[in-house]
Formats: sequence, C-alpha cells, structure tokens
Amino acid sequence: MAARAAAKNGSGLRMDPDADGPGLPEWLKDLWRKDGLAAAFDTRINSIPVITGRACRAIARLLKRRGYRLVASPESFLVSWETTLVDGEAARARQWGMTVGAASKTYLPAQRLKIART
Repeated sequence: MAARAAAKNGSGLRMDPDADGPGLPEWLKDLWRKDGLAAAFDTRINSIPVITGRACRAIARLLKRRGYRLVASPESFLVSWETTLVDGEAARARQWGMTVGAASKTYLPAQRLKIART
C-alpha cells in the first residue's frame, strides 16, 4: 500500500531504496527460536486502523508461531504523510521501548539459571 501511495504523482512520499527487498514474513520464515524473546511494532499513517492496517498484530502472531515469547503488547506508532512521527509518538515509542527492555531484563536471569543448571 505504501509503494502505491509513493508512486502517485505529487504524493510527496518516497520509498526507501531497500523497500523492495524481502518482506518481514520472508525474512522470518526460517527463523525458529524456542523461548526466544521478541517484541512487535509497526508504523502507520495516522488514520483509523481499518484503513491503514496494523502490521504489528500479524508480526506478533508470526513471532509466536516461530516460538518467540512476546515481552510487550504489539504496538503501532503513528506517522504523518511526510513519514515523520506525529506529536507525542516519540515519547510513546520511548516508553514502549523501556517496557520491552524491562520485561526482557526480568526474563533473562531465569534463562541464565536454567542454562547453568543443565
């Protein structure tokens, strides 16, 4: 959808040169990790999710199917048509990242103990 929007004359949008590479499902298809930690997020245009979609949920499902444990709820961060974060989103993303870090930190010591005992 982003590629179609960027291709329209006068849209003002531009695609990253690497955007036509493999997508996330292709990138993760051979990735399996029992008890691995993961977090899923996306960026989307500031509009209703029914129109823009919420890739973070599909990413989270894919990660779970691959054996990863999600350490935070999937999250969408809103961007403008100029592809910059809208007001307040950088702070919200920072807070979400801190949640991911804190959750990961509390999980990792238990994994180290499990490894040390075997």
